Amino acid sequence: MADVTDAFDRASDAVGEARESGEVRESLGARALGGDDRGQLMLVAALAIAVLLVGLALTLNTAIYTENLATRTTDTNLDGAVTHGGAVEAGAGAVLDETNREGGTYGELADEFDETFGNWSDAAATLAAVRGAATDAERVSHVRGTRISQTDAARNFTDRNETADWTLASDVGVRGVRFNVSRDSLATSSGSAFELVVDDGSDVVEAELYQNTTQGRVFVTVVDAGGTRTTCSVAADAGDYVTVDVADGRLNGTACDPLDAVHTDLDAPVTVSYRNAAAAEGSYELYVDETNATVFDATKYEPAGSGSSPVAQEALYAVTVSYVYESGETYVSREVRVAPGEIA
Repeated sequence: MADVTDAFDRASDAVGEARESGEVRESLGARALGGDDRGQLMLVAALAIAVLLVGLALTLNTAIYTENLATRTTDTNLDGAVTHGGAVEAGAGAVLDETNREGGTYGELADEFDETFGNWSDAAATLAAVRGAATDAERVSHVRGTRISQTDAARNFTDRNETADWTLASDVGVRGVRFNVSRDSLATSSGSAFELVVDDGSDVVEAELYQNTTQGRVFVTVVDAGGTRTTCSVAADAGDYVTVDVADGRLNGTACDPLDAVHTDLDAPVTVSYRNAAAAEGSYELYVDETNATVFDATKYEPAGSGSSPVAQEALYAVTVSYVYESGETYVSREVRVAPGEIA
């Protein structure tokens, strides 16, 4: 790359020569400049300006090159930080749900989460060190909630007293709504099908689950807040179980776009209800952000540890975790709220 200092020195010399020439003429008195003199002065001035412009261009190019190099380096390090942040959120979410499924008091659940997530963080730090990064993560706080579930796959979705139309929880945030349903138990038309109903007080979204034995398919039909009906379906043989992940918008692992209305059309708090619950058998779970003391109703739920279904029990609805990522000159420290599959 050209020496920028030399360029400016040459420019200074040229300007100096022009100034010196002017001083000589001034000392000679009032002699007028001739055509050759004016031409020479204009030529020197033009050369000086040209040299200055070249020097400025070289300086700008050097600055741009240096900035681009620094930006590429920073982007690479930030990519690692972003990737690690996503891994922390996913890891904390998986640990959270597994901890809740094991059961326990709120204190026991928090302790179990801390231990398991601490082990996860240590393992992640070991892997990050191989790439020249230092990481750490830990729980900062949590939100107490309730896990509502059924593990008896041979039972229908009615409440403890076998009520087919019932409300699971009112005025709550809800996440992680998942079903594993026997195809053979499903109604053969939408009119008598099992329905999940989510109502935020202003808008309602309904999701029906039914089968068509002739086609060998299971259908999910969603009525959104505007009253529009849309449907998705998957093939399912007799004896099969079909999964419905409302949070991820998937039917048997396949994208089911109509389920997006549960996310887009509603705002928490909501009321969660089942209709025609006798028209579906299998297992399910969901989490709400009210304590079990508020949600549990002995006319609807079995107590935790009873071996019967459905159950409402203490759970951690959400956790806030902090993480640190350091690599080279990049240092990222963040807190993130983790509530897997939150829909409202």
